[in-house]
Amino acid sequence: MSRAADILVQTLIAHGVDRVFCVPGESYLAVIDAMYDAPEIDVVTTRHEGGAGFMAVADAKMTSQPGVAMVSRGPGATNVSIGVHVAQQDAVPMVLFVGQVARADLGRSAFQEVNYSQTFGDMAKWVIEVHDADKLAENVRRAFTIARSGIPGPVVVSLPEDMLLDETDTPALGPTKIAQPLTDAGDIIELCDMLRAAERPLIIAGGQVGGELGRQALRTVSEVWSIPVAVAWRHQDIFDVAHPNFACHLAFNMPSLFKETLNEADLVVAIGTRLGDVVTQGYKIPEAPQPKQKLVHVYNDVAPIGNVFETDLGIVADATETLLAVAQANALEAPEGRADWLKKTHALSADKMKWEMAEADDGVPFGNVVAHLRDIVEDDAITSIDAGNFSTFVHRLFDYKTTHTQLAAVAGAMGMGVPSAVAGALRAPGRQVICFVGDGGYQMTGNEISVAVERNLPIRIFVSNNSSLGTIRLYQEKSYPDRTLATNMTNPDFAKIAKAYGAKGFKIETNDDIAPVIKKAFKVDGPALIEVNASLEYLAAYINMSQIRDVHKK
Repeated sequence: MSRAADILVQTLIAHGVDRVFCVPGESYLAVIDAMYDAPEIDVVTTRHEGGAGFMAVADAKMTSQPGVAMVSRGPGATNVSIGVHVAQQDAVPMVLFVGQVARADLGRSAFQEVNYSQTFGDMAKWVIEVHDADKLAENVRRAFTIARSGIPGPVVVSLPEDMLLDETDTPALGPTKIAQPLTDAGDIIELCDMLRAAERPLIIAGGQVGGELGRQALRTVSEVWSIPVAVAWRHQDIFDVAHPNFACHLAFNMPSLFKETLNEADLVVAIGTRLGDVVTQGYKIPEAPQPKQKLVHVYNDVAPIGNVFETDLGIVADATETLLAVAQANALEAPEGRADWLKKTHALSADKMKWEMAEADDGVPFGNVVAHLRDIVEDDAITSIDAGNFSTFVHRLFDYKTTHTQLAAVAGAMGMGVPSAVAGALRAPGRQVICFVGDGGYQMTGNEISVAVERNLPIRIFVSNNSSLGTIRLYQEKSYPDRTLATNMTNPDFAKIAKAYGAKGFKIETNDDIAPVIKKAFKVDGPALIEVNASLEYLAAYINMSQIRDVHKK
């Protein structure tokens, strides 16, 4: 007989779990005790449950396996909910274990009691509260299965604290093998016929084009069939930006030229993406509900196919397997004019990658920093990107390759930057890890730099400090000119705070500081924070503050 807590930990090990992110709590203290005897699992103590959730999401992005977080009941659960939401929005597998009050106290409004089914029901794929120790292992196995199957996402497992102490003779259980839906030969033939008939086809590729095999298959299809590729929001690491067949990154607030050019396509093949509002530029590429061109949608779950757009061919299949099948099919010689189509679509990104050192009276244009970094960053670097307008410079200027890894929340949640950098460095200790975060995002989860100091992780954190919540400020300037409220911030000295935590702190005050400061920061053994006195005039990569204001003057 064993404690349920011990069976839980043994089941995690059987599922290949080697790291969990947590904030400890008395409601699942038995599990923490069980992990004391399980050196196979690295227990990472985060400083806030939100940080634990973000780290679990980032770890899942790194491994393509469920990230695991553990938190205590009530406040712990509500704090970690941001990670659950990100996992759902980003289609990332995650299993969250939450402590719960004793079974006898359920329904009595006991101290910190929360009904997790109601709290997480709209975000999680499944919420289960385990009352019977004999059923714990099978429910944990089911949790991992559900998290990985179909559209990946979060699962929440509630653990009443007294149940964890119960004795059980039910053994730990290993994982269930999940077979991804295979491609149908007839569907592949139809898809290839549509590609042969198209004059201006376009591939929109998303995050389910995973791993080295998937990225190589995507490149092969693009090259063999002479098709431009646009990548989904915050998935720039699935296709080389410098490749002549790369069209663009489908992000927020793109210039209208992007939408106009891509809509010249006569066939859109969306693969590995749910085709949400950001990727489709507000449901305009393709246009909802009736696209201007033929639409093929390939996804490993039927739910998003045909849900918003009238779809000519929907294929429920694994993205990589589909790409491999198309790559093996015979492609006819590209029609006359295809070279011009490739050149026109590639110009969208190639023209925007050009950047001259800009001058500003109110600080350093953040694009200057990113443009310098792209010349010194290693080819297998990991970039973690928080939410904010500063990130538009990274998305526009960073020379992403398929050997890079981009960790960023598709959900747009602030606070992802520092935690995901920590998770990335833990998972890949030999690779460069560069974090881009704004002053607002850093003040949400920047305390996780403690973990980086504790583990001596060599992450480089670039804080864009323009004393403003930039994204909201941009919308405020556009919609409510001359009525600035709630978006200005009085900020601390971030470099000094980093030093107080035990990291190295640096400042970039002028353009002349960029090269020497970065050189020093990259030589640090351990974490380093580089605070950039960022220009508010250069608010975003595609538009300046004065340009927004000039529109209102006309």
